[in-house]
Amino acid sequence: MPAAAITDSLPRFLLTLLLTLGLLACGGGGGGDGSLPTNTEPTSIASVAVTIPPSSYAPGSAELGGYKTLQTARMLCGFGALRQDTRLDAAALNHARYLTSESIATGASLLSHLETNRANSSYKGYAPWDRTQHPSQFYGDQVAEILESTTWDYDVANPPVFPTLEQRGTTSMINLLNTVYHLQGTLYDGLDVGFGADLRTVVNGTSRREEYRFGSLNGFQTQYQIVGAGQVATYPCQGSANVPTAFAPAYESPNPFPAMTSPLQVVGPPIYIKADAGQVLTLTSGSISSAGVTVPTTVLTQANDPARDSRGNPFIGRHEAFVVPTVALTPDTAYQVSLAGTVNGFAFNHNFTLRTEP
Repeated sequence: MPAAAITDSLPRFLLTLLLTLGLLACGGGGGGDGSLPTNTEPTSIASVAVTIPPSSYAPGSAELGGYKTLQTARMLCGFGALRQDTRLDAAALNHARYLTSESIATGASLLSHLETNRANSSYKGYAPWDRTQHPSQFYGDQVAEILESTTWDYDVANPPVFPTLEQRGTTSMINLLNTVYHLQGTLYDGLDVGFGADLRTVVNGTSRREEYRFGSLNGFQTQYQIVGAGQVATYPCQGSANVPTAFAPAYESPNPFPAMTSPLQVVGPPIYIKADAGQVLTLTSGSISSAGVTVPTTVLTQANDPARDSRGNPFIGRHEAFVVPTVALTPDTAYQVSLAGTVNGFAFNHNFTLRTEP
């Protein structure tokens, strides 16, 4: 298919993925997702070995942790490997630095896709599409930016035990994969990817505030990953391990379940089903069970998507859907997922087993 035809069939993703996932922690250092700071290495999200492409990210960096986790998820589940683009790396890093420096300067934790302070030395452009244009490359609005932040306030005399930078990057990507709209961004059709993370600390008397920002840019130029005509891919999938047991919709913006406004209100981990852009996915059944006990679920499609982009269009395309448990899952448990439907009228049955985190 000519490149122009491919481009026309893709969603204009930058307009549909201006999203934020804010994880705010304070006081005793508890994580915004209910977790505690830890220096324990997160376990693999795959129960089988996945060989990922090499990268130039520094050993022990947050960027490397995010890259390895995302590549593992995409390759394990059939969404295709990405290639590192150092120009997207630079754009992601500059934006992370912009967010942390503005947060430190203003005292208000900032998480945004937009840059408004031109006096900031990390300012590179108002919107993501402004920051991903170069003389030798043009992504236009065919780029997905996903962001995650944590803020820690603690007493100097009693600091928490923080994870390493690589562990932070791994956890950031796991958090982003355990969402609805950000999960779309992690599995976007672009072939090129870049990562950037920044960590800054400010001291105020006996108190310290730590601002951490993590971002990824996935862009489309002339190629994109293909699931295959009439086929679907899912995340999680067969071999997915250490899947989070719960997702708090209030932490994602836009909120896929607007009635759930408290971080204490949770559902289970979203199951994403995707066909290639331009095809029509119809989900006729979707079930999750363990040891013969069925878990109650709800389904999100374009027809009932509560979110709208700047053009007034649903975030969820006709080629994708989500099956979401309406209750948290049980830790360290195997769950069987059964999905059936059609893609452009061709029937599919997709069955797999995932395992939740301990």
